[in-house]
Amino acid sequence: MLIGLKLDIGFSEDEEHRRLYGRREILPFLRELGVESVEAPVGPETTPDGLREHIGRCVDAGLQITLHPYSEGTPFNLAYFADSDDNPCRLLHQRFLTLAAEAARHQGAPTLVNIHGAAGTLTDARPHLVERSIAFFTWARQWCRRHAPDVSVTVELQISPNAGEPKQRIGDRYGELREIATQSDVKICWDFGHAYWNHRNHGWPLDLPESLLRRVGHVHCHDVRGGDHQPLLYDVVPWRSFIERLFATGYESRIILEVPVDAFLAAGGLDTLTTSLQCLRDWVETCQAQR
Repeated sequence: MLIGLKLDIGFSEDEEHRRLYGRREILPFLRELGVESVEAPVGPETTPDGLREHIGRCVDAGLQITLHPYSEGTPFNLAYFADSDDNPCRLLHQRFLTLAAEAARHQGAPTLVNIHGAAGTLTDARPHLVERSIAFFTWARQWCRRHAPDVSVTVELQISPNAGEPKQRIGDRYGELREIATQSDVKICWDFGHAYWNHRNHGWPLDLPESLLRRVGHVHCHDVRGGDHQPLLYDVVPWRSFIERLFATGYESRIILEVPVDAFLAAGGLDTLTTSLQCLRDWVETCQAQR
């Protein structure tokens, strides 16, 4: 089981990263803190050379890597997926799957690409967006099986739009997430903060149903306070009980502390990062000891 952290491409030259980490060498420092994996946000603007450099630096520092594409509001979104050679959504994600395969070979261990379901406007038929999501994840699983057996994909529990937002996100409720995962035969990413907001804002179930627990293949762990993706300081999201339930199923994959640099800075700086990682690591060790 690996404890990971969100880490942007270009981190060493980024002003906010320098403010947070100071003069420290970031990758060796993260290894000292017990970080074993990093997740790179990627999108249409990500260049293959830039991502390859990021992968190489992280893996050479002893960190395994996963990828997390973002495509909402672009022609690359799953809403526009078609299984044709010239489809922009397929082409972009195939590029990321190919680069993930390179990462798996470099690190000598499997990796994954965590992807959101389709997103659309309120005028889009929701069943169509669900169908496109299933078609995409079916294609992605089959592509990995043929071309990149050390790469897997997960479909993430999305955060439902706020009231009044003219959009919809597929996979923002557990039943729909189950439908996509089971029909396309992929695992899910349980995002703890998204589960909290969906429960608070819509009254949907907070905890993952038993029928989905064994489908978890990836985890995003973070707290909330006013906004999403906050350090583990506030005990609003019941992340400890979520992890305990996962360990009871034999979960052995990754838990990514999905907190951006600006959230650590706003919460107080580097101590909020080290405290969050220590809390997460201590709880994981406690759960492992109880097995």
